[in-house]
Amino acid sequence: MIAPAPTLPDGVRRAHAAFGSWLFDRALPVWGTTGCDGDAHDPARLGAREHLNPDGTAADPGFKRMRVQARQLYAFTRAALYGWPGGAARAEGIYRFMRHGLRDDGGWVRRLATDGAVLDPTADLYDLAFIIFALSWYGRLDTSGAPVRLARQTVAWLRRAMATPNGGFLDTLPRTGGPRQQNPHMHLLEAALALFETTGDESDATLAHDLVALFRTRLFDARTGTLGEAFTDDWQPMPGEVGRLVEPGHQYEWVWLLREYGRLTGRTLPDHACSLFGFGHRHGVDPHTGLVRDVLRRDGAIVRGSARLWAQTEGLRAEIAMHRPESGGERIVRIVDNLLDRYFADCPPGMWNDHPDDMLRPMGDRIPASSFYHIVAGYAELDRMVRDVPAAPLRGD
Repeated sequence: MIAPAPTLPDGVRRAHAAFGSWLFDRALPVWGTTGCDGDAHDPARLGAREHLNPDGTAADPGFKRMRVQARQLYAFTRAALYGWPGGAARAEGIYRFMRHGLRDDGGWVRRLATDGAVLDPTADLYDLAFIIFALSWYGRLDTSGAPVRLARQTVAWLRRAMATPNGGFLDTLPRTGGPRQQNPHMHLLEAALALFETTGDESDATLAHDLVALFRTRLFDARTGTLGEAFTDDWQPMPGEVGRLVEPGHQYEWVWLLREYGRLTGRTLPDHACSLFGFGHRHGVDPHTGLVRDVLRRDGAIVRGSARLWAQTEGLRAEIAMHRPESGGERIVRIVDNLLDRYFADCPPGMWNDHPDDMLRPMGDRIPASSFYHIVAGYAELDRMVRDVPAAPLRGD
């Protein structure tokens, strides 16, 4: 007997429509105007703003981090590829502004002044990961080849200047000490996959293969099904409390990355993805609210029960990656409803409550632009699923 083709529950389609309406009708118009630094003729001449004030007005902290510029380049690139009319102009402006951060040796600085002057010339792996990621995506909008060449040049520089003999890369150059971090390596894998998908060139997949090998051999703990955050120089978990901490949002992010790696390369790691996903569901999700918690220990104990916005969008991507649409639909809808009702409400239109406390009260004095990358990426995964799976038939058909 031939199994029936999967169909998508109506609730998922409604959630997709509501999420898309908020993104295109409210968020992008705000972040494409107040959230950009320019004028009517060149709306992102000085790039994207670092954050906005809680009342939705523009803020100027006196600096612009490269990671935020890169994340906003990605967000407006995807908006343009979806057909949002202002996306291309914003992406092009941010791309031009970002180039102020390109160093003479081929690396990138960490922080610029609001006018593009260099404030911090440090090469930071986290920033570099997002620069490669954003350039790879922008190469699908600007098809001149220049963004992709720049992404490849950055990868080559990274391998020359920051690779370490026992795998992975330095977190900063010059190095400032402290534990080695998995987080920038995770984002570098996302960047490598974006570059490979953009070019289709197997040579661009090499970095992704190397980073997945690092994950399998160093970052992942098979005994607990967890992903470490902080490591010694030889990739052993840091001693003490810091070495026992895990972030469910990162567990979910790796679930999506491993599935994406399998989709693009044909090399699957289902056991690793299932272990990460299972731990996240057992310990990382509040059973009453469905919110993804911020920080746990490897034994599942809650360290910080607050729920950052970004972790919810990574939970969404993981749910979509791991479940057949008809079986995961209820959880997908719950995550989107939480985003719309708990994070996008009770704040200026098109903005968000980035970091609520345990009682879901806003913490902090700003609306960070950096969260937009997570929001757009979460929507994009939901949109891809909706486009790929037909609607459920009407009753009586």
